[in-house]
Amino acid sequence: METSKITFDQLPHVVSGLSEKLDRVLDLLEKAGIASHSKQTKPSRRLVYAKEACQIIGKSLSTLYRAVKAPNDPIPSYKRGKLLYFYEDEIYAWIEGGRKHSAAPSLAETAAAITAGMKRRPRGGYNF
Repeated sequence: METSKITFDQLPHVVSGLSEKLDRVLDLLEKAGIASHSKQTKPSRRLVYAKEACQIIGKSLSTLYRAVKAPNDPIPSYKRGKLLYFYEDEIYAWIEGGRKHSAAPSLAETAAAITAGMKRRPRGGYNF
């Protein structure tokens, strides 16, 4: 292998040669069945049953069933017959969706939350 310094003027020619060689290598790998030129459009999803879903979320089976039927934020599940099925990526997305804000709310946000719960404005006004 020859190691010579490449000048700035030779750079486009060298890069095009490397590109051609890379295309040939990819074609050979594709013919051998090792690499695929087309990318997968849909990632593989892993189906889990209730017991494994319990291990993922770290709760008991009864808590899992209760969370599936929760009215405000249920765990995404599928039911065929008597069995419950879950997709692992949906469970992780559900867990991440429940993340609490790490920053403390500002005084204005706190005041807005308090006044939103009041039925009427006090006579003396708000004292924040």
